[in-house]
Amino acid sequence: MKKCKLSSSVLLMVVTFLFSVSWATSLSSSSSGDLISCLLSKSNNVTTVSQLIFTPVNASFLPIWQVAVQNTRFLKPSTRRPSVIVTPMEETLIQTCVYCAKKHGYEIRIRSGGHDYEGLSYTADVPFVMLDFTNMRSIDVDVAKRTAWVQAGATLGELYYKISRETDTLYFPAGVCPTVGVGGYMGGGGYGNLLRKYGTAADNVLDARFMDVDGNILDRKSMGEDLFWAIRGGGSSSFGIVLAWKLSLVPVPKKVTVFILNKTLEQGATEIFHKYQYVAPNIDRNLHIRTQVFAEYIGNTTKKTIRIMFEGIYQGTTDTLLPLLYRKFPELGVTREICEEIRMVQSTLVFWGLPSSTPTEILTNRSAIAKLNNKSKSDYTRAPIPIKGLKKIWRKLMQNDESALLMINPFGGRMADFSETAIPYPHRAGVFLQILKTVNFNGQPSDTTPTSLRRIAWLRSLDALMTPYVSNNPREAYSNYNDLDLGVGSANYKEASVWGERYWKRDNFKKLIRIKAKVDPHNFFRRPQSIPVF
Repeated sequence: MKKCKLSSSVLLMVVTFLFSVSWATSLSSSSSGDLISCLLSKSNNVTTVSQLIFTPVNASFLPIWQVAVQNTRFLKPSTRRPSVIVTPMEETLIQTCVYCAKKHGYEIRIRSGGHDYEGLSYTADVPFVMLDFTNMRSIDVDVAKRTAWVQAGATLGELYYKISRETDTLYFPAGVCPTVGVGGYMGGGGYGNLLRKYGTAADNVLDARFMDVDGNILDRKSMGEDLFWAIRGGGSSSFGIVLAWKLSLVPVPKKVTVFILNKTLEQGATEIFHKYQYVAPNIDRNLHIRTQVFAEYIGNTTKKTIRIMFEGIYQGTTDTLLPLLYRKFPELGVTREICEEIRMVQSTLVFWGLPSSTPTEILTNRSAIAKLNNKSKSDYTRAPIPIKGLKKIWRKLMQNDESALLMINPFGGRMADFSETAIPYPHRAGVFLQILKTVNFNGQPSDTTPTSLRRIAWLRSLDALMTPYVSNNPREAYSNYNDLDLGVGSANYKEASVWGERYWKRDNFKKLIRIKAKVDPHNFFRRPQSIPVF
């Protein structure tokens, strides 16, 4: 027995030493040795745990950090990386991580999919531990009960694929990017092609497994309705760590109808889009029509035009869709020839830009999905943009170097049925469109080259130009499309309200602050634009 204890002690010392020698190359000014010792000393299996913890000295540290950096503009030498990466396989290591990080003065960043628009789930300007949920991604679908338990590290693509293997008549109303992680996505609300029929993803969360600042694991009943309200749209990582979500699956037909068509200025795109603003938010909620707006050159000429891509998905057959569009939106010109009836899971492929014939297994292949390389901003409209305003926006787009994109989703339908305070996500009745404005850094080695900086400046000027045409008091923004340009101050309510009220509106933001003060009074779970404690 003594020999066994001695061997364990020696192993702990050796493993700790191997981690600690890396600190000279670390970006923190303090040693990680105590943190590593703490993590290992509280484990019953030092060997196993040591294989789940990585510091910069480990050859696998950088690949593990890089693999889920979904916005490649953060893949540059100046990006601050974790002091330690922990990739837990079970909840006890997460509890240990929280305890040790608090004890030794580290912040925590929580990464499920790595789609944080400002890289806040895997970067920080202070010493931090990154909890990477890549090893916790189980999905349990119950078709009879129309529910699914999904661990935080699973992606939307993995969820959709799992559901489709069980049934073609249930789905989950979330986004179309397959590599988005479930853990953080629901925490910001989450929307997709089913939002007009079923609301946001967070509206369809039934329960959660959640770890608080003291390491307690809670469910909806034990955490209470206030905290359960907060983590569904209020930024769950401000309050603790979501371990898993219980989701309500929604009915879909065995086949849905999709179509894609493009219109240019020469084909009447301005007038068609102007009417789109009236039709799309008010038409049958079984129909969702997303648009993407680009500026591009006309053939081989030096003249530019605007191209608008209309991407529709209808929860029904072509035979039902076409009469609806002929009555409500004949100008769009949808014909039977461009309609395709496919399974709901295939529609996710189509909206991600892949052929419907692509094997659905690709949804589970994280490395097969292209990463982003961009800077983005979001807006909501509460009235149609007039023709004059659209022409100003088109002219601005044509001044860009073809690095810009507007992605626009209509609201209305089920979204208008929810109160602004039903969950923290407040963009409900009265919203016509959600607009994502983005510039990419393709062809540039970083986001700090002169060309990249011009693109960012252009994006900010577009943002200013659109001010008269979007929501105001506050000018609404989507928290899952976080934008540090909005501000990061959090010393008092006046500072924090500059960005907080744009994401959540005043009543919700104030409620989130009250809940935060109760569940995490010392503000351990913090990052830029997290819910503050005053």
